[in-house]
Amino acid sequence: MENNEKVLLLIDEISNVLALLIELKKKGQFSEALENVDKTLLNYFKCDHEFIYSVSEDFLINALKEEKGLSTEELSSLAELLHEQGDILFKQNNLKASSKILRNALKIYFFLNEDQDFFSFKNMNKMIHINDKLAKINIRIDE
Repeated sequence: MENNEKVLLLIDEISNVLALLIELKKKGQFSEALENVDKTLLNYFKCDHEFIYSVSEDFLINALKEEKGLSTEELSSLAELLHEQGDILFKQNNLKASSKILRNALKIYFFLNEDQDFFSFKNMNKMIHINDKLAKINIRIDE
């Protein structure tokens, strides 16, 4: 399979997973949604949630690119998946885990914006949303 076809297939598959996660989240089926995230991490990104939790933000991009061999397109899809996972964890009131996952998603988005030849308003909006969510988490933790 050609690389472009592989990327398009990944984007399509991740879009389907994200749609499923949104539906499960609406129904309050958070555990099932998180199980789907774990399966997707293993199937498409060669890592599990333990890997994502264990890597420090400073080494995250290097670990994903070098260790896991992820391309820019795969990193973009991973960031979207992590963003959704962080939101699910937030809704479960698992603030510490949500904060860690959202910070990792934010780190990937920062990298993508620096790595691309063009400015992405889509990524910037996602980064703003994540920063807002992280601010809410910090307020709730400090209370």
